[in-house]
Amino acid sequence: MERLLQARGWLAALLGGALTLMITGGIMALPGQLFNVPSLKDDIRSGPDVSVAVVKVQLEDEGMSRVTRKDYRPSTSLRQFLSRQGAASSPEFDQRLQSVGAVNLERLTLRVVFTGHRNQTVNIVNIEPEIVERGAPWSGTLFSVPSQAGSPTMNMMFDLDRPRPVARKARFDEEEGRITPGGPFFGERTITLKDTGQQVVMVRTVTARHYVAFRLKATYMLGNRTRSVTIDDHGKPFQVTATSGRSDRLEDVKYRRVFALEGNFSLCQIVPVTTSACEYQGS
Repeated sequence: MERLLQARGWLAALLGGALTLMITGGIMALPGQLFNVPSLKDDIRSGPDVSVAVVKVQLEDEGMSRVTRKDYRPSTSLRQFLSRQGAASSPEFDQRLQSVGAVNLERLTLRVVFTGHRNQTVNIVNIEPEIVERGAPWSGTLFSVPSQAGSPTMNMMFDLDRPRPVARKARFDEEEGRITPGGPFFGERTITLKDTGQQVVMVRTVTARHYVAFRLKATYMLGNRTRSVTIDDHGKPFQVTATSGRSDRLEDVKYRRVFALEGNFSLCQIVPVTTSACEYQGS
């Protein structure tokens, strides 16, 4: 009889312990059932939901032609640099021309790196240009460094000549030998960011008619909340200009001053004509 009572006591203790564990576990799990814990954590988390790093890149199909808004007469130092062999292939080339206000001709490519900083998943649902200025193509000084052709990998493309440019899938047209816009980029997809996760997007912007200054606006969802982040060129808008005077002949484009690429990758002024000898003879 005593052994039976002991066995019953042990069984009751076991059942009591199991019941305690079940109740404790239920209580511990209760907040997760009643509240969105990741959302609560994000509400008290400092810093941005998403950080963005952007770099202007030069791909092989773009060339490195640059244009100034008004006639720019290079300083003696810049002229000496441009006349050096290999000047156009030097990293200093772009830095020098940016410093005098020259912008990309017809195409601008951006490498945009998004990083998530939230417990909840960040879903980027749209990226669109915000046009700051759109006007006639710049017709000041052209530094002509044409494309060497190629078929680079690209994700996204914007035609800035459209009234409201839409993010399109970028595809390489083998017949035309260039990047062309495809279907809507966000038609069937989003860009998803986990906490500390990154996504890289290569963005190509093009114009054949205008000078355009713009920023990019990325719209994203954090839970059920819609937010946005602005992407620009270190506080300034990005800039790109179409060719002034549509022509396949360099001699026929409409610029106040033109520097043409030489066979040794230097640049020589051909408009207005100077007394210095240039290898460039035209076609």
